[in-house]
Amino acid sequence: MEAHVLLRLHLAKGAEAEPNNNKNDSTCTRLQSLTISAIRYRCGTWYMPVWVSQDPDRQQQVAPVEAPGPLVSPVFEGHLLPNPNPAARPREEEALEYWNLIQHVWLLVRQNAGLRQLTLCKDISEMAIISADFIHDTLSALHDLEDLNFSPLEFDFNRYLSTLPKLRSFGTDMGHVKRQDLQQAYSQLSTLNIHLTTMVSPTLFALLKNLPGLVSLRIAGFDGCGWSVNQVKDLLKETPINLQELYFGHHRWVDYHDREVATLLIPTLTQLTTIVVLRVNTETAKAVGFHCRHLKVFRQSMDETSLHPVSGYQVAPDLLCGIIESCPDLEELDAISHKFEAQTLLECQWASSRLNVFRVQIIEVERLSEEQKVVIDALVGSGRLRLDNNMSDLQQDPLLSEEEHEAVRQLRRSQTMQQEILGRMSHQWQSLRTLCFGHEHRNYRLHELDEPPGYEVDGVEYFQYGGPILHTLELTLESGLDRLSTLKDLEVFGFEGLDHRIGKAELDWMAIQWPKLKVMRGLQMSKLPYIEDDKHTKELREHFRTLRPDVVHASKRVSLGLGLN
Repeated sequence: MEAHVLLRLHLAKGAEAEPNNNKNDSTCTRLQSLTISAIRYRCGTWYMPVWVSQDPDRQQQVAPVEAPGPLVSPVFEGHLLPNPNPAARPREEEALEYWNLIQHVWLLVRQNAGLRQLTLCKDISEMAIISADFIHDTLSALHDLEDLNFSPLEFDFNRYLSTLPKLRSFGTDMGHVKRQDLQQAYSQLSTLNIHLTTMVSPTLFALLKNLPGLVSLRIAGFDGCGWSVNQVKDLLKETPINLQELYFGHHRWVDYHDREVATLLIPTLTQLTTIVVLRVNTETAKAVGFHCRHLKVFRQSMDETSLHPVSGYQVAPDLLCGIIESCPDLEELDAISHKFEAQTLLECQWASSRLNVFRVQIIEVERLSEEQKVVIDALVGSGRLRLDNNMSDLQQDPLLSEEEHEAVRQLRRSQTMQQEILGRMSHQWQSLRTLCFGHEHRNYRLHELDEPPGYEVDGVEYFQYGGPILHTLELTLESGLDRLSTLKDLEVFGFEGLDHRIGKAELDWMAIQWPKLKVMRGLQMSKLPYIEDDKHTKELREHFRTLRPDVVHASKRVSLGLGLN
């Protein structure tokens, strides 16, 4: 049975592999970068972490386990122990291979004092226990180390920073950071990435205070319970917080305490330019718009697979008004779970002209009712009503009934509102590269319900997933799509789940007016189980493929971490 190691080695310029003193072995001694991405066995054997402290007062009592093989170097004497708590007991030859592999990884690190980048997957920490003193002794020799990704079972942050003067970026999965670990200020670190833990107020604010060079912080969540604004002020005093990027992790089960983030954390981050948050961020969104006037990027860290009401909590509309009104440097508003009511969006003062990503729903668009659609279609078909693209000169029969007059008035209101929204976008946001008004709205887990609604066509059973989201943009030429002809840099256009009326005329227009278009989201084949093919959508997709075979039809891949996908 072989161990599979995902490993990358980067040699220093002009360096070659040099033999060591052992004639049966050779290794690199001039590495600049070493990455162990993962170690996995085909048989699926896993070792679970064992939290063995080097502090005698905190040590757990664990039953001794005999090592599966000898130490490959005397440097491991007294420092390396087999994991006494594997999830599955491997065969003898597998355990020996694991044991030797871990040792050789550490020897490789020790033999490359010129490393600048080191990434050791958490398997390295979980498959065998190695002492904190050995880790410190090994890392302290790496004077040029700039980027470290490592998850030790014992985490002494102060010790690491004291011995790694050039460390710029540090990432860990464990997150055992305590306030007392930082005994003084360290200016070298600019990026800190801590997963799998909710950080409490004392820890987080101590980090912000004692890491004055910190520019980017990534944490799973923030627990501000028990703290007040006055306590934050007393701790920070006059310390300026220069953090520019804040990322909250993607784990849904982490409650990062929206209100505490908004009242305790965000007011201290006046230099923030990027924030990536969880989907449920009502208070945070409001606070960012009020306190973070230099903001460039607001992004949700995880897109829901479905925006259908049965998929869970629905975010209240218009929460991002403060951001769109107060942030003149805004470049990206990527938060498809958030909604703008059409009239409210028009009433907002759009502060930025630099926007290049806009993924937000627009709802409450005045649209014709089904009855009014029938009336308008009849009037147009009979020649009693003639439409133009601008709706500025509706020519109509003077002998219309009151019902017909009301349908025409509603049509005019609807078209005028949509034209104003799209016209304003085309005028102010000419740098847009991504423009999406919707997302897959149907409940993708509907087939897992006990009694899903269904129907049958020609003996074939299908699930009833529901219709499109109502009261959204039509995106027809008559309703203002042609206003977007200024978006010559547009690369992604999305209208999934909308009650749109895009037809072949609109597709013909897009094919010409958006020469850089790469991805269209809205005409792709659905991947939902037991769903009937939409013949009209398929026809439109095939039509556009004849016009622009270079354009990909696909939904956005659901982001599984920090919203970076």
